[in-house]
Amino acid sequence: MNALHWYLVLHITGFTMMAGTIVADFAINRRLGKYLITDKTTAVSMLESSAAFPALIGIGALLLLTTGVGMVIVFKGAVTRMLWFRMKMILVVLVALNGSLVLRKQAGRLKGLLTQEGNGANGRILVLSRNMTVFHVIELLLFLAILF
Repeated sequence: MNALHWYLVLHITGFTMMAGTIVADFAINRRLGKYLITDKTTAVSMLESSAAFPALIGIGALLLLTTGVGMVIVFKGAVTRMLWFRMKMILVVLVALNGSLVLRKQAGRLKGLLTQEGNGANGRILVLSRNMTVFHVIELLLFLAILF
């Protein structure tokens, strides 16, 4: 197998790591909705179970980025002039911004609200949970757009 094939296999592996981790996080957050108000201890525990996901997404992103650069080098930059490549790069930047700015901030805020005492936080917890669902749907749609 030549270098291009290795780059391509590892590129697809990085993409799959990132998208798969987002799908797993989405599944956990959907299940989390059952416990947000009724059993906050279980909800916090479920949030902790997904604490390693940002690291997995980062590893996938690093793999995706390095192999993508490797493939551009192999093609001597020819792909960078193509419209599909430019559109793909915009979507990749949107995925990165959406994940780094929105997901971490909302997950931290949700964990803080779950550890708070009192019922005043319940409304904010539900709103934040809905926002995280919207985030996951947008992120998954971006991954589908990149794939196609």
